Amino acid sequence: MTATSRSLRLAGAAGLALLVLLHTPQTIIQAGGGARLDSQYGMSLAIGAAVLVAVGLGYRLLSHLVPRTADHQLVARYISEPFSAVAAAAKLISYVIIVAIAAGFAVSSLTPLVGPSSEILPLIQAGAVLLLAVPTMLGRHPGARLIIAALVPAALAVGIIIIGGLVIELAGGLTTPPETTVAERTPGIPWPLGEAVLGALFPAAVLGLATERSFGEPGGRRIATRRLLTAIIPVIAGIAGILYLSHVTALPPATRSPSVLALAEVFFPQLAVVIIGLTFSLAGIAVALAAFTQVSQLMRQLAADGILPRHIAAADAYGSRRVVVAVIAIAAAGAVYLASSPLGGSTMVVTIMAVSMVLTMAALVARARRIRQQSTALAERRDAARSRTAGLILGAVGAAILALSVAVQPHFTLVGAGALAIPSIALLVLRRGMGRIGATLAAHDLSVGRSLPTRVHAIVLVERLDRPTLQAITFVRATRPSTMAGLVVDVDPVATDKLTSDWMAADLPVELTILGTPRGAARRPVIEHVRSLRRSSPRDIVVIYAPRVVSSSAIWQRFFVSHSTPALLSELKLEPGVIVAEVPYQIEDIEEL
Repeated sequence: MTATSRSLRLAGAAGLALLVLLHTPQTIIQAGGGARLDSQYGMSLAIGAAVLVAVGLGYRLLSHLVPRTADHQLVARYISEPFSAVAAAAKLISYVIIVAIAAGFAVSSLTPLVGPSSEILPLIQAGAVLLLAVPTMLGRHPGARLIIAALVPAALAVGIIIIGGLVIELAGGLTTPPETTVAERTPGIPWPLGEAVLGALFPAAVLGLATERSFGEPGGRRIATRRLLTAIIPVIAGIAGILYLSHVTALPPATRSPSVLALAEVFFPQLAVVIIGLTFSLAGIAVALAAFTQVSQLMRQLAADGILPRHIAAADAYGSRRVVVAVIAIAAAGAVYLASSPLGGSTMVVTIMAVSMVLTMAALVARARRIRQQSTALAERRDAARSRTAGLILGAVGAAILALSVAVQPHFTLVGAGALAIPSIALLVLRRGMGRIGATLAAHDLSVGRSLPTRVHAIVLVERLDRPTLQAITFVRATRPSTMAGLVVDVDPVATDKLTSDWMAADLPVELTILGTPRGAARRPVIEHVRSLRRSSPRDIVVIYAPRVVSSSAIWQRFFVSHSTPALLSELKLEPGVIVAEVPYQIEDIEEL
């Protein structure tokens, strides 16, 4: 479990790094709605790299001060629980948008091969997101080796494009730019450099997303950011190389295929471009699958932290996580459709992670203030002063990013805020509901509810006198109840007569109670009979035993033997003083005739 979680996280981190390398140049190049920004590529990338380093240093400080505390836990401890739900939802919804970006990139990389029109491309991308969610919904996660095997060809292809492009550029063998499309302007201040900076901040947002370990890994919750920064420096160098080639080739701001693939169309023949596009598409699929895996791991971690129901943290709680993953997949498909441009997806991730960073840094400042108020140790007060300064600076950086996003991309900022608000409200309502239930169930007086019942009435639900019923009767007799009876509802008089004769022939030392059925209602007579037992002596309890045939053999056997009375049992569970128990009977393997 530990090694698997770590290897999947490392493979997912490699996928995020490759996605940053492939996606960031596209957002910078396409900023401005078609305006040429090649003279400002360097400035926007430099600002993005500076923010990346600042974010890395901030999370490095957090890994030193609170290595075993996640961002949402820090926010809950030093600010409030409602804001902690926002911090937790920020990472969850960021992974959702990462899935959308990766799936969109995988589909758009196939344009040299199939060439879907720009009108239906978002629909195809949304469908790809839903399709990629199926393995996670089925509890099947791709192995780390499979993910790496899909990423390596794409990484090599990027290296070939950059190195080959530089060689071709030095040899003077450039061809005409690829076919372009018209980029639509979005509402906001027409500041192309600001949009390019938003695109260049995507690596910093992904860095903040990848600073915590996966569920099940040993050690602290946080990862040493030095390793993350060391791994992302080559990515920044690759982005710079792609932007340089885009400048020297006069690559149009809007192309039918991703910008890095458009460079391949400039440098290489069509067959090579198709092969590179296939490698990029496989890499996008691998990144989306890895992101879905991280979503599942993050849900388990949030369940262990008490934000989600704790049973979701169990390794075999596939059903509960399947519902959440299905909702997330639908949300990711909607994000693909709403983020009509690469810059839209980047803006939403940057905005959401900026909110998370502002909350985390506010919690860090509150922590430093509390330490300075309560501690007299000089070293602790010095660390608190340093963390307060860092928190204020990085909080201001996060606020500036939010202001820039609102100014130049208000549409996608609003979409990102809405995407963050929905899971935040859901987590907050869920957490408050669980808190109220817990407070209601808390045992304030340990003497209440400890008096033993006067008598225990055992009732075995009977349909026919077969082996499961006989086993249930034997087991119930072994519990030594005060009274015991078999109970059948006379729905079919012929079947009831046969059951009565079989019961007498078996000479069972148990009374058989036969209830009439008004107008064919099979459940109501049983419930009324149980209530009558309770009314006669409220301090008695009634235990209902239902024989259940189970099979671990072939699926067709399970289909035919899966018969019970679930609706009746569900209603009986709501009756006070009633216990419902199932007596499983393991059917032997049935040989096919």
